[in-house]
Amino acid sequence: MVILIASIVVFIASLVALTILIRIRWNDNKKSSGWGKKGFYLLPLSLLSFLILIFGMFSKVNANEVGIIYHDKYGILDEVKYEGFQRKSIFEHITTISTTNKTKFLEVYAQTKDSINAQFEITITYKVESKNAGKFYKAVGDKKISDEQLNTLIKESLQSISTAYDIFQIMGGELDEVRSKVADSLEIKLNERYHITLVSLSIDDVDAGARVESIIQEKAEAIQKIEIAERDQQRATIEAQTELLRAKNKAEVDIAIAKGKAEADELLNAVAVNAILKMYNSQFETEALKADFEDNNKGGYLKIQEVGEIVVKQLYYDVWDGKLPTVVTDGSGIIIQP
Repeated sequence: MVILIASIVVFIASLVALTILIRIRWNDNKKSSGWGKKGFYLLPLSLLSFLILIFGMFSKVNANEVGIIYHDKYGILDEVKYEGFQRKSIFEHITTISTTNKTKFLEVYAQTKDSINAQFEITITYKVESKNAGKFYKAVGDKKISDEQLNTLIKESLQSISTAYDIFQIMGGELDEVRSKVADSLEIKLNERYHITLVSLSIDDVDAGARVESIIQEKAEAIQKIEIAERDQQRATIEAQTELLRAKNKAEVDIAIAKGKAEADELLNAVAVNAILKMYNSQFETEALKADFEDNNKGGYLKIQEVGEIVVKQLYYDVWDGKLPTVVTDGSGIIIQP
């Protein structure tokens, strides 16, 4: 509309000026007053109005941008203009919006299940799809979303999830689960309210205060000490039980030697295998604990290879003149190699 009015004003002004100047008559000496001839130079000025109209019928949209169309009569249209020079009506005004990924770093406070007001450092990456650019512009009222608008949505999504977890869960092994749920919630809210596509979300840090972080550190150290103590106790138990078997095993070895070295070796191996299995199985109170350790390596128990090394060290050291055999395991059982 502005371009149309400007072109009309220029056209009318040029015609009025041209009419007035052409009507200046020659003086009695047939000499021009000067202004009559100059009036003819105003002829191109009338053409300028048409050039203004032509210029207003085109618009340029840069790379990685999309053009939002505002019509003087119909307002913001759902139709958009894509990259390059685009033809448009003189009643249309083009506002370009970037379609590239944008990244924002925000600090948001949210309350946890155990009433801790924690600070979350969050980084999000988002973008405006070309097909949603018009709806985005209508919802936001600007070419880009403000930090306040983003902060409000992130806080809503984070608060709806964080209240289901205590601070020790969030700062422990369930942080990624919290991040995933917050991202799912924010993705829906961004799309519904502002027609924005969420690309990624990360929780970079959680600050719950010095006291909470100290408790978490102390808890981790206590768990580590308990695991070490349990492991040492299990090792000591196995060594004590092995000592009790050593005397019996030596007697059996003496008998075996009397019957022949080959038979003695076979008997000794059988006794060792039996002792290893017995010591290994004695660590577990239930078969479920044993299965969980063998499948997931949980519980801090000694592996059968480690038990075998302890048993072999105590049972065979004297018999093999200080050179211990090798204990190997395969799918069929335990093999002791001299």
